[in-house]
Amino acid sequence: MRGVWWAAGTAGGQGTFGVQITGRNGVPAGATAVALNVTVTNPRETGYLTVFPSGQPAPSTSSLNFTAGQTVANSVIAPAGADGKINVRNGAWAGTDVIIDVVGYYGAGSKAAFATWRRGRPAEGGPVRHIDSRGLPPNTWHCLAGGYYPLHLNTGNRGDLPIEAHVTNLTVTTTTGAGHLSVAPDPNSAHAYQYGYAVKPPRPTTSALNWTAGKNVSNLAQAKPGPHGVIHLWNQSSREGHYIVDWFGEYDAY
Repeated sequence: MRGVWWAAGTAGGQGTFGVQITGRNGVPAGATAVALNVTVTNPRETGYLTVFPSGQPAPSTSSLNFTAGQTVANSVIAPAGADGKINVRNGAWAGTDVIIDVVGYYGAGSKAAFATWRRGRPAEGGPVRHIDSRGLPPNTWHCLAGGYYPLHLNTGNRGDLPIEAHVTNLTVTTTTGAGHLSVAPDPNSAHAYQYGYAVKPPRPTTSALNWTAGKNVSNLAQAKPGPHGVIHLWNQSSREGHYIVDWFGEYDAY
């Protein structure tokens, strides 16, 4: 599941705000932690964000670092407090806007485990490069400009168990303008794309990766596949860029 919530107004300098996580947008009341993509935009000065459970003091660590005027995102896994909330602290002295996209949740009833096994090569678990649009092996594809690209991560898993989510590292490079990349489940099958009867998926409203012109940026993305095992990458700008997709592993149901 994916949800998106915005904090009302600007996060003030050296300030903390809370966000209700459980009991909203498909996150059950019993969830113990949440997987997020946190984005900072329009920061007035250099600083950092810290995401932590409500009811606890802010730790002396950062979840996301930024410079003045930068739009940047990072993946965060944060426990929920006893009241089902998380807190976000702005470590800068000036305000910034914050976007929180909910990728998924963890709880006592979860029935998936992380695995790095790959079909045919069980001894070679771990990261593998699936796509590099710059024309480098193992796979190439055209860079996107305001469009989407379906991706079937046919890695295989332990005994063909259902895959709840893929864990990837996304990188954008040689960008010519500002933009952001979305990752979402695709309703089509790989066969539908191959033979031309796929339907256009709905455009996502969340971001997994944000960039500006000339910047190389990467971020971890946990993406739930569609009913046929396909996800899609959607370039939410009208400018081209090159993309690299590295697969780290998957959550297998059991």
